[in-house]
Parts: sequence; C-alpha cells; structure tokens
Amino acid sequence: MKYQRAGVASTFSPTFAAVIAEADAFAHHCGAGLEIIHAAAFDSEKEKRFLAALGRKSLIRWVEAESPARAIIGAAYDYQYQLLIAGALQTEDTDRSFTSSVARELLRRAPCDLLLVPRPQEAPAPLRHMVFAVDPGDDVEDFLQRVVAMVQPRRVTIAVTETPFAAAIAASRGETPGDLEEWLERIAAPLEGRVSEIEARVIRSNTGYTLCDVIHGLEADILVVRARPAEEGDPLPMHMGWLYQVIPTRLLVAKDRGKSRA
Repeated sequence: MKYQRAGVASTFSPTFAAVIAEADAFAHHCGAGLEIIHAAAFDSEKEKRFLAALGRKSLIRWVEAESPARAIIGAAYDYQYQLLIAGALQTEDTDRSFTSSVARELLRRAPCDLLLVPRPQEAPAPLRHMVFAVDPGDDVEDFLQRVVAMVQPRRVTIAVTETPFAAAIAASRGETPGDLEEWLERIAAPLEGRVSEIEARVIRSNTGYTLCDVIHGLEADILVVRARPAEEGDPLPMHMGWLYQVIPTRLLVAKDRGKSRA
C-alpha cells in the first residue's frame, strides 16, 4: 500500500499551519507528494502564507464550488489524489474532538483514502500506536499487513466491537464467541515480527461508541478503518457511525484496493 499523490484541505483557521504540518509529515512518511487545496479564488497573500507554513514550494489548488466540502471533493476527483487530508475539529471539551460539518461530508463522499486530524500539532507526534477497528469476520488480513507496512507503527491493537446485533448475526451463522477470539488471533498472527507489540481486543457493548472510550484510554496515535464498498452506501463500518460526531484521534479511512497497491 503506497500513496503517490496527496492533497491537504486547508483554510485560514487558527490551526491551519498545524494541519499542513500534520499532512506534510504523514505524506512524507508514506512517500507521497503533497499539494494544498484551498476552497477559494487565487489570492497572492494567501499563497505566501500557505507556502510559509509548508516551508517549501508546492502546488496550491484554488477551487471554488457551492460549499467548501464540494470544492475539496471536486479537487480530489479532478487531481486524482490517492489520499485526502483535512482537519476535523469543530469544538472541543476536555477529552473530545467533535467532527466538523466539512469533515462529516468528506467522510461520506471522499473518493479516495481520507486522513482526518482532530487536534493537529505543528510538531506532529510520531505514529507509534495504531488501532485497527474491524468488523467481525471480515477478510482483512492483507489490508492490515499493507497498512502496517506503510505506516510502520511500533504497536498495533486490533479491535472488534461485538454488539447484540452483531452477536445475533454471528449466532444465525452458527458462530460462537470463541470463534471471534480465534479469528482475531488468526488475523493478528501475520503481523508478528513486523511490530514490537500486538494486541487483539473484543469490545462487547450495546453500542459501538464504547470503542471511542477505549481508544482514548489506549492513547492511540491513529485509528484505521477500512471503508465499505461504495455500493453499500455508508463508507464506515457498521458500528462506527459515531465518527460522524466525534473523532478520538487521527483517523484514516482507507479503501481496500487489494494487492495491486502493495
């Protein structure tokens, strides 16, 4: 799994320089070139501020549409980005970062992989601890290995949320809770030797939101989910709809393009 071209959506909020710094660090880590997307007409003074924040020359895509989200999504299509990066913070309290309206639209409609950064830092923290949130029984072994090879975290936690609804579906297939534990061990096994620490967790809860609290407790640096196929409508896994409201850490929503991207 590898990106060649990434675009960062940037506006002149108080965190614009930090968003650009986070995007530049992630794109560089993944070997991708980074372009800046700004949903407005060309402005020479803005151009200077963008380039000063990035610290080097870069393409700036000036795009206009009826809304910032539509402009950003249009740029992702027009310039064929493989990765789109944006800030996600609307308001915050002591430990929650609430998803902005633009970020919610990007979650629903981005045509490529999407990285949302809720609390950007001008000196970004390393991506040491990665959490994968997966649906029970999904065929994700190759996907996990490709993402780990790209990001190279030190620690990986694979989390699966079992709600009463998911448990009922599993029971209808003749599966037991033990099957879920064995499945987690199986998909985690190929990562041994690639990271320093691997943990597999089954989170049993009435709602998927419990995972948000778990991620906070783990102090994870990035949460990764695999986007569902376009024909299924909502791109987020069935228990992850709460991400439209709150994002606990950096969030990578990745489309599984198979071994052709390895």
